Amino acid sequence: MHTKNEAFLGLFAQLEDMFGEIDSNLTVALRNSDAEYAALQKYQRELAERFPFIERMLEGRDVLSLSAEEHAGLQEYRGVTHQIESCERLNLYYAGHRDCFAYLRKIGVI
Repeated sequence: MHTKNEAFLGLFAQLEDMFGEIDSNLTVALRNSDAEYAALQKYQRELAERFPFIERMLEGRDVLSLSAEEHAGLQEYRGVTHQIESCERLNLYYAGHRDCFAYLRKIGVI
């Protein structure tokens, strides 16, 4: 017989196992529903294409010396990446709240 605490910890393990899929689904939904997010992703791809060293650098394949223009491009890429990640974190935060409220309604608390 499982205690309530064991069942609760089991739920955490299930959620952890499902997190990759949940995160991916939420990101796809965000890209399809939020024009600003989609534009940020597009701009990030354009920066990576315009400055091919960025991908190599992020993968750790090269030691690089950057020109002023490349440095500015990298700074812009980092800023856009931060904006994208902030949108994703906020989306996950909202999804957690939606799930919580749905669960509380299901068990009759609200």
